[in-house]
Order: sequence, then C-alpha cells, then structure tokens
Amino acid sequence: MKAIYTLRMLAILWAGITLSACTDWMYDDRSGCEHGVCLSFKYDYNLQRADMIGHVGSVGVFVYDEEGRFVTSYIEPNLRRTQPCLYLDLPQGNYQFLAVAQQRSFDELQAGPGANFTWSAPDAGDGIDDFSVSLAHQDLGNGFATVPHGNLPLDTLWHAVSATPLYVPAEGYAYDTLSLVRDTKSISVSLREIDRPETMDVADYDFFIYHRDLTMAYSPATHDLEASAQARTAIYTPYATWNTSDTDASAARSDAGRTAHADFMTSRLYADGAEEDRARLVIRHRDTDHTVIEADLCNLLGQLRNYDETQRYSLQEFLDRGYDFRLTFFLQGGEWQYAEVSIGILGWSKRIQNVSLD
Repeated sequence: MKAIYTLRMLAILWAGITLSACTDWMYDDRSGCEHGVCLSFKYDYNLQRADMIGHVGSVGVFVYDEEGRFVTSYIEPNLRRTQPCLYLDLPQGNYQFLAVAQQRSFDELQAGPGANFTWSAPDAGDGIDDFSVSLAHQDLGNGFATVPHGNLPLDTLWHAVSATPLYVPAEGYAYDTLSLVRDTKSISVSLREIDRPETMDVADYDFFIYHRDLTMAYSPATHDLEASAQARTAIYTPYATWNTSDTDASAARSDAGRTAHADFMTSRLYADGAEEDRARLVIRHRDTDHTVIEADLCNLLGQLRNYDETQRYSLQEFLDRGYDFRLTFFLQGGEWQYAEVSIGILGWSKRIQNVSLD
C-alpha cells in the first residue's frame, strides 16, 4: 500500500531530483536549455467566465507518458513568478499532465492548523489511474468520517488534467495550457423563524453536510478526478456559526428578530451517482432532535440554473463552475416553509417553496 505523503514532503523529496540543470533558467535566461515544455495555466472555468488565475498560489504538476505511466513531477510554490509559463525540462516524447493547485504554498499549508488535502505519491511507472487526492479526516467506522477543520475554512483546491498527450520535440519548445477546475466550495447557511424571529438562536441547532467526496481519484473514462467509489462519507460541520440581530437605527431591541448562520467549506460536489452518495444538508434542533431541514444539496443549488446564461450547463458543470453558495431557510413553527438560494457576487437568487422540491 502506497504511503500518503503531504504536499510538503513531495516538494522536499522531488525538488532536488526531478528538475535538471535547466532549473536555474526556469524563470529568466534559458540559454543552453532551448527545449522542453512551456506549460501555462488558466482558471476561467467559473460562472464569471473570467480568467482568475491570480487566485492560484502553488501548483504541483505530475508528468505521465502517453501510456499513462508516471515519469516525474514539478512543484512550484509560487505560480505567479512563472508567468506566462512554467518551463518543464522534458526529453523528446509524448506526455500527459495532471496538476493540483492551492492558494498558499504547500509548506505553509502543512505547517498550519485545519484540515488539508494530501495525495498518493506516484512511483516511477505508476499509472495515472492510481492518482488520488484525499481530504484529511477522522474515521468513525461504518463508512463515515469527520473533517477536523479546526474552525478554519479549507484552503482552495483546484485540479487540471490535459485532454490529449502533448508531443515534445528534441529541440525547441512545446506549449500547452491546463484549465483548472475549482474543487472546494463555500456554502453559507442561514435560518430564520417567520412567526417569532426573536426566538432564533444558532446554539439551538446542529448543522451537517454529508457527502462521499473525501477522496477524488483519476477516472480513465472521463479524464478527470472523481469521487472514489470506495470512499467514506464525509460529515462536514460548520467552521463558523453566529447570530445576527435585527435592530433599529438607534438602539438594540429586546424583541428584535435574529438569524442563525453557519458557514461550511467542502470538497467537490457530485450531482451524479446513487441517491445515497449525493450531498445532503441536514439541520436538527438540539433539544427535540427534530430534523428541520434535510435536502439534496446539489438539487437546491441547481435551482439557480434558470438564468439564461447558465441554462446550457449541466448540473455538474454548474456546481463545478460555482464556488460561493448561500442558502437561507425560513421556518414556521419549526418547520421549513421556503428557502432563498443565491450565489456569490453575481447577485443571482431564487425563492423555493419546500413542496416544490418533493
């Protein structure tokens, strides 16, 4: 069984053995090294349809031959300094690339608190279909695990896989661009009581997201990272909870209404597969153990696809392009009546009656 190494360990182990003498000229003068690959990155696979590559900090690139066997890897802790290209010193041949990226450097992430992503370290000759990325978790048994976030959001994770093998000549450069897909999702949940809004208190509720997305493995069928069929079900809890109060302009009122808030960050959301594998949002009242919300999270978020510019997206593509979702639930007598779904800075929102989701 292959050991799981952190990104920091990979950087240390491979930084010295995978880069040739050309490394000294990776960012400036490359005289005497006029061959290899000029690899660019973009992140325009989002609902804004804008290249936001500036959000990306570090990247790890895994190189495979045309048969999908592992050759070498490159770790770049600061992608910004490689623009417009990351230069890879590769001999003549056909290659495929698989990349994972995050906002902060791998060393910084592994030294800090909170849950982090790790991947299986390939050995020479390993197949690309052996590659996987896992989110740190604590096994609970019976197929469940919790994510120990330490009251901190996850660092943003992206991935990319080259669509077709790239031919690298013996002399001169080959050029390729990898399009990054954002895997981590920010989900903000709010609760509001219609009849007696002053009674709402976040301390009265437990919030959970259940999803089988702890491990993403390479799929030869789709040339993408997808949820592993053998993965445990993650139990996500909010990394932050708080109340907000309705007040007038002059002073706080004892009968002011309150709204409960819970912020989650999860790994990639998957809309396909068996019903039991889909992401579920569950909210329970602590004292009564009554489940006030239990809903198909992907279906809820997908209600925003009624906008003209998003109707052409499949539900999975919509979930992959979006990353900052907000859900507000309105309760009456402790029962869910309707919800408002919105997304990020785009200002898209939709009101949904509970009965319309049955």
